[in-house]
Amino acid sequence: MAIAEIHQDIIQTHILTRLSGQTLAAAGCASSLLQSLCSDEKLWSDICSSNWPSTDDPLVKEAISNFPSGHRSFFSDSFPSPSHRVTVNSSPPQTSQIISSVDLRYHDELVFSKIESTNTTPSDWFQSSPFRIDLLEPKELIPSVVKFSGDDQVMQSNLEKHMTLSWILIDPVQNRAVNLSSKKPVSVQRNWLTDEIELTFAFVAVSDGCRHDNDYVNCNIEITCGVKRSSGELYVCGMSLTVQDIDGKCLSGKNSMAILQGLTVADRRRKRNSGGGDELKVRYEEYIQKRRERKEMMERRERRLDMVCVASGIAFLMAFWSFALY
Repeated sequence: MAIAEIHQDIIQTHILTRLSGQTLAAAGCASSLLQSLCSDEKLWSDICSSNWPSTDDPLVKEAISNFPSGHRSFFSDSFPSPSHRVTVNSSPPQTSQIISSVDLRYHDELVFSKIESTNTTPSDWFQSSPFRIDLLEPKELIPSVVKFSGDDQVMQSNLEKHMTLSWILIDPVQNRAVNLSSKKPVSVQRNWLTDEIELTFAFVAVSDGCRHDNDYVNCNIEITCGVKRSSGELYVCGMSLTVQDIDGKCLSGKNSMAILQGLTVADRRRKRNSGGGDELKVRYEEYIQKRRERKEMMERRERRLDMVCVASGIAFLMAFWSFALY
């Protein structure tokens, strides 16, 4: 039976609603009929809501309504990873706010979901201060139904394997969005001072035209978790986004916005396959290695400079006493 012989209502309600976003987009390329049916805004709205529950927020829905093809455009921006090379516009479009749509899951069970609007109105303070988005207030705890039992190594391993994060940044001026998260953690460490677990999600890119040519930048997301010893329940007590340079320093608001706006319009890879998380982790490890090598190079340079200064001082003293004695 040809697809055209099936009633359109059956296709829409019993077939297309069961497809994932990637499959739905591919199905729309099969024929003009399917293209029309697969372009239904309600279908794409439900898919976005299923993938990212935070997109049900009215603020996000209003922003998505201005995208060229609504939720379909939003999905095509947010599902695949952006290109690892970003071109920075020297005079990017001015925007007064960016919207963070964040969803944290463990074993596909929602742990945390939030919308955060950040004021990015250009000012002397914003342009020069380190850029940072914090989703939680100090000492705020977000409980979850996730429970752990057993030793710390097993818990950290499970968090690394099964904790997933989506941090979608929406630019209402360019009507574009980008997912800045590596999906799975690129690093999981225990903070032995606070007895909390720090998870790092990151997207590392190479920027053209920022501070240096071909300079590495890291969209770094830090999540701090803890476990109640009495019940074993997991809670979230910290979640933040910064943009870091090759030295690990947070970029200013001006430079961070240039990077983030560049990523929203960057090319997208066609798919985020099962190995995508491993690829992003490898890129993060390369970034950390280059940062370590750069630090060691700077330390060697400083040691050589110190030796030159000491040698110059000794030579000066010897010349002075030689002149004084003779």
